[in-house]
Amino acid sequence: MLRYIIWRFSFEICNIRRLFGHGQERLQYLAFGANLSPAIMNERRIRPFAMKPFTLRNHGLRFDHPAPWTGCAYASAEPAAGEAVHGLLYTLSARDAARMDFYEAVPVINRYRRTWVEQDGEHLYFYQTNRSTANLSPTEQYLEYIVEGLESHPDASEEYRQAMAATATAEPGKFVSSYLWRQPEDRSGWRRGLIGVYQRVVLFIFLKFLYRFSLTAVFIRY
Repeated sequence: MLRYIIWRFSFEICNIRRLFGHGQERLQYLAFGANLSPAIMNERRIRPFAMKPFTLRNHGLRFDHPAPWTGCAYASAEPAAGEAVHGLLYTLSARDAARMDFYEAVPVINRYRRTWVEQDGEHLYFYQTNRSTANLSPTEQYLEYIVEGLESHPDASEEYRQAMAATATAEPGKFVSSYLWRQPEDRSGWRRGLIGVYQRVVLFIFLKFLYRFSLTAVFIRY
């Protein structure tokens, strides 16, 4: 639990830095999941200085990043020859980019990582999962963010849009006890069960309180 309190405290420090302005440094961030949605960006109080459609070549969109619910996933981009990931390239201040890292659980929790690439004269990064897991599906709401984001993308064919819209979805349900921790394989039955309950309780606290509520973000102006 202490680890996630540290995560929240560190996040607040990033928010406070942002209260004093954007700073001079700018970064190029490729969004291809929920961050395609203006509503999500506004909710996170992250303002791009510029944005444009961008297609990352030789990578494929994969729903292989575990969500907190059994069978559910978020998106990641994985190397895949001949495939493409369609998204929006945002120009962010380094301070907003650091805040986005916390929303994507990069610092401390280490679920995603920044992956940097060079393409078409752009030096950009995107978030790639550290826990690639097979046989997962996006939630209906999450998939809608992507489908809506593709509607005006010049490189996304109608066939691609239809295939994305037809992706099977999963409903959020039971929490995954190992979402924040990996369960050691040598746990005995009762110990494994007890630790699983503890992990679900901590996950509930993290998602409902530590992740959602900030003491400082409310003061950030775009």
